Amino acid sequence: MAYLGFAAVHFVITALISQAAAKQKSVALWLLALSGIGLGFDNAILGLGAMIGIGDTLLSLNMVRYAFHAVGTPLLMIAGITLARNGSVAWAWRSGMTVLTYIGVVSCIFYGIYEYFGGAQYIVSTEGALRYVLSEQSGPPLAAITTMTFMIAFGIALYITQKSWWLLAGALVMFMAASMQLGLIANLGEVLLLGSLLSTSRSFPKISFATYQANQTSLSDTEHAALAEEQRARKRKSAIWNRGLAWVIFVTLTVDTICYYGAGFDNKEIYAAAKAAMSSAYLTHIYASNIYLMFFFVHAVASLYFYGIPKLHAHIRTAHVYIGYGVFIFTMVSQSLIGVEPIHMITYVINWGFIAAHIVLSFRFMLQRVRKGHVNPMLEMTVSKRLRGSAQ
Repeated sequence: MAYLGFAAVHFVITALISQAAAKQKSVALWLLALSGIGLGFDNAILGLGAMIGIGDTLLSLNMVRYAFHAVGTPLLMIAGITLARNGSVAWAWRSGMTVLTYIGVVSCIFYGIYEYFGGAQYIVSTEGALRYVLSEQSGPPLAAITTMTFMIAFGIALYITQKSWWLLAGALVMFMAASMQLGLIANLGEVLLLGSLLSTSRSFPKISFATYQANQTSLSDTEHAALAEEQRARKRKSAIWNRGLAWVIFVTLTVDTICYYGAGFDNKEIYAAAKAAMSSAYLTHIYASNIYLMFFFVHAVASLYFYGIPKLHAHIRTAHVYIGYGVFIFTMVSQSLIGVEPIHMITYVINWGFIAAHIVLSFRFMLQRVRKGHVNPMLEMTVSKRLRGSAQ
């Protein structure tokens, strides 16, 4: 009954989002409504599974449910960046952020289609609800985690810019539920996320780029300079937390690696047996892996916020940034190829090479900060372009 209740709430929220989309003439909100329909359908099928019974009908309905997952979840990123723009978040208007968001959307959609329909086999599950699930899950839910990482970034930006916490709260709850694969709680997280998006869309109606620019040019030079210094100070403070988070990420990745290969989980039969028995090694692997990925995505988005895409030139700090981005790329690739050997192992080893280089340079810069009291000069160069000129 809980799933049917969630479905009803989703459809009500979706109707309200559709109303806002029509009023604002917003394509992004119509896409959000499509995601809402998918979430409502998803919960309805889970709730009706026992009534429908095992068979081709339930399997077909579950395939439709997974199609909504594959397409609808990544579309949330488009709604997120649009709401951030409506809230006058400066970096959400940058072309680079637009490209990155749409690359994320398209990549996650293709990944979802491949995961659910690329020759995947389905089996009956009675855990929580009667349904069909993938017989083999190739690693954590990367598409959902990627989507929620973007949503958290947009939520943080809206909180900083407008002191609006709805999107951030909804995204954080959904992020943790998706990362830890918490079943029914994850479905509740979807309801809270959709509700937070509805609330945010009402708080920040659609604006054009011309309106945004007009608002920015109305600021005086003194206001620009104050905002620039505030942004620098915020990045310096946040960078300290982000560096600490990096060490937590390293520890959890190390634990997961030792556990995964030490227990022989690269062998599918051993892994399947450990999963069925819910062994301590399996649980350690699952929680270490998901905590690692959850924090890793936050660290990666924060780094992108701090440093952006620096110009390519022979500088050790620039190399450090791009090595970090290399870690992100090969983490995504290796996690997507879990169970596909030896390709997974090759990409995993390459990833550890990037991680080792990143750690060595991190130690070097840490010693420089301790000895000379220097802040990271890269942070000083990443003030928004609209503020940089008047702040210098």
